[in-house]
Amino acid sequence: MAKRIIRFCATLALALAATQTIVSAEEASGMEGVWNVSVTIRQCQNGVVLRSLRSLNLFVHDGSLTETAANILRSPSVGNWKHVHGHTYSATFRFFRYNPDGSFASTAKVTRMIELFQDDSHFTSTGTVEDFNADDVLISTSCATETATRAQ
Repeated sequence: MAKRIIRFCATLALALAATQTIVSAEEASGMEGVWNVSVTIRQCQNGVVLRSLRSLNLFVHDGSLTETAANILRSPSVGNWKHVHGHTYSATFRFFRYNPDGSFASTAKVTRMIELFQDDSHFTSTGTVEDFNADDVLISTSCATETATRAQ
């Protein structure tokens, strides 16, 4: 009888732990997860499009962010994100740019404000891309807009 009670209690504890995990995963929607992002980079002064690209963003529950873009002349990105209020989030990440010969060109810092749609499956963002030379001196600034859908 004692063994049955112990088994029952252990089974109940496991079931409660599993339920807790499911609830936590459901509550953790927001920005967390993988996103397919379309990025447009423009000159800030006149809005002229400099380039458009696709990227993948991974927002992790601990506030870390990784990003990669379809561009062989740059590294993957690392950074962080946070909830600002309502459906607004901020994110900052950095990556290295390379010259066509593979040598270092610059370090880029992306800073953006993100508006998450009510359905948690789309977002838009606006931000800046700052490029710094090897001495960490700002050499250019451009503006960015993004649209994104949650990866399924």
